[in-house]
Amino acid sequence: MLNELLGLVQRATEVRPTYHAARCLAVRQSPAACTRCADVCPHDAVTVRPGGVEIDPLDCTGCGLCVQACPSQALEPNVRLGPGRSVKCSRVDGDAQTVTCLARLRPTDLHGLVRGRDGAVLAHGDCAQCDVGDRSVPDRVRATVENAEALLRLRGTTGATLRIERRERLDDDGGARTLDRRALLRGGWDGAKRGAADLLAPLDAGPDEAERPAEARRRWRALELADLADDAPVPWPVPRVSDACILCPVCTRVCPTDAFARRYDDDGGGALMLAPDRCVGCDACVDACPVDAISMDATPTWGEIAHGPTEAFRRAADGPDATGTMPRER
Repeated sequence: MLNELLGLVQRATEVRPTYHAARCLAVRQSPAACTRCADVCPHDAVTVRPGGVEIDPLDCTGCGLCVQACPSQALEPNVRLGPGRSVKCSRVDGDAQTVTCLARLRPTDLHGLVRGRDGAVLAHGDCAQCDVGDRSVPDRVRATVENAEALLRLRGTTGATLRIERRERLDDDGGARTLDRRALLRGGWDGAKRGAADLLAPLDAGPDEAERPAEARRRWRALELADLADDAPVPWPVPRVSDACILCPVCTRVCPTDAFARRYDDDGGGALMLAPDRCVGCDACVDACPVDAISMDATPTWGEIAHGPTEAFRRAADGPDATGTMPRER
C-alpha cells in the first residue's frame, strides 16, 4: 500500500514535457497531420485533440519518448545536466546524477556533458521491464549519442566517448574538465585560454530567441562556436525549393517555427524567404507543398545557412526564376 502511494506521488510530480502549441503540427495543420507523440507513448498518456496535445499528469512517467518523436520540437523535456562524467536513469542505483529516463536527453545535453572530457557513461536499467520507458529507449539514446558526437566532431573534440551501458549501479567518479589537445598544440597558453573560454561558453542564446525551440537554439550555438569554414557540411537540415514553386501560402502557414516568409515586389515579382536558423527539419513544408516543390537537404554547408535569411525561391515579374533554396557559395 505504501509503495503504491509513493508511486502515485512520484507520478503526480511534474515530469511532463513542456508543450508549445504554436509549434505543434497537429495545431498548425490538423490533429490528423501528426500523432507521433501519442503513437510512441508506452503509457497512453498522450492524446492529440483539435486544440492540441494533452498529456495526463498521472499517466505520464516522464520517459521523454514523446519528445524524441516530436518532429517540430513542440515538446521539450527541460533537462539540464550538471558537471560530472556520468548520467544514470532513475532505475539505476548510485550517486551519479540522475534523469528520470535517458530518453529525456537531447544531443546538446550530451554535448555539454562530454565537451572537455575524455568521455561519459550513460547507464540504464532493464528497459524491457521498465515501468518508466520501454525497450526502445537504448536505441533512441544511441541515435541521440550519434547526433551529439557529430556536433563534437565539428568542434574538434575527438576521442571522447559516450558509452551506453546497462548497469545496476553507477557512481560519479568526478572527472574534471580538460582542455582540448587541439587548443594546447595550436596556440600554447593563448590557445589554452581560448580553449577554456570555449569550454565554458554557454550554448544558450539570449532571451530574444526564446521563441525558438531550446534544442535547436543550443545546436545552432554549438555550430557558431565551432568556427567552421563556409564550405564545411553541417548536420542542419534545410529545405530546397525548386522552380515548381508557385509562391502559395501553404509552407508559410504550416511551418511550426516561422522559418518561411513570402515577400512580393512592386513590379509583380516575389520571393520565398528562408531563415535557416529557424528550420528544425520537421518536413511539414515538404509534406504540405501542393506542387512538390520542396525537398529537405540534410547537410548544407555552413556558408549557406550562417548569414541570416536568404531567398529560397525568386519569381521574376515576367515569370518564375528559381535560385534554389540558397545560392551556393562560389
